[in-house]
Amino acid sequence: MQPHPFRQPAERLTASPEEQRLGKLRSVHGQRRHAALFHVARGALLLMFTSIIGAVIAGWQGFSLSLPFGIAGFAVLAAAALRHRGLRIELYEHGLIVARREGREAIVFDDVDEVWFDLDRNSTLFGRFVFLRAFRLVEHSGQRRTVPVEVADGQEVARWVLQCCSRPLLEEARRAVKGGEVLTFGPVRLDGEGIAIRDTRVAWSELSLVRLQAGRVAFFRGQTVFPWRTVDLDSVPHPTVFARLVSERAPRVERDEVWAAWTG
Repeated sequence: MQPHPFRQPAERLTASPEEQRLGKLRSVHGQRRHAALFHVARGALLLMFTSIIGAVIAGWQGFSLSLPFGIAGFAVLAAAALRHRGLRIELYEHGLIVARREGREAIVFDDVDEVWFDLDRNSTLFGRFVFLRAFRLVEHSGQRRTVPVEVADGQEVARWVLQCCSRPLLEEARRAVKGGEVLTFGPVRLDGEGIAIRDTRVAWSELSLVRLQAGRVAFFRGQTVFPWRTVDLDSVPHPTVFARLVSERAPRVERDEVWAAWTG
């Protein structure tokens, strides 16, 4: 009796063309320990907090009105926990693989045209917190990819993506600005003389302060209490390149304590 082969030749898995271009494996980042429990617990706290606030403000009527919003928030966070079950990020010399239970997706850094932040914002009684949830990568072909960083040692995943996809563009961008070109970052345009945010332009010399904060850049004119404009870092492509160019041109720059740690 012939032994039954484990897999027929035609069924043997072969690396995709993208995987063949990735190069040497650097590190593997699995799902954070207790990540699912954390998301569900956060959802439960959100549900409880929303319901209590509604009851305090408007009694049982407020409780009944706020309860559906709390349940919706709990459902979103619980769904996120389930979505990331089995998540694994493999970092390679020239790209990465996002592995989930349903399959593997290879991304080659040379194919990436734009890097966008996917931010998670939370406002509480204790302040405003911003977390980098994932990268949204747009390839030259127009294909859009999502790379979650909510994994073990996710800062290393973020650092490697930015180092390979955004940092190489910085010197070219500096030369372009120095040469008089106008660079466009989503709703923002900047050059060597000034910056235009949406439809309003201001010279660099007219800015009294630029403050780099977690998740955004605040621009001040004349005073330093209320910002003239703010630019959310998830609204511009290559946000770290944008922030660096601004900080090099603005006459005065402040960085919040969390800025360096937040940007990795």
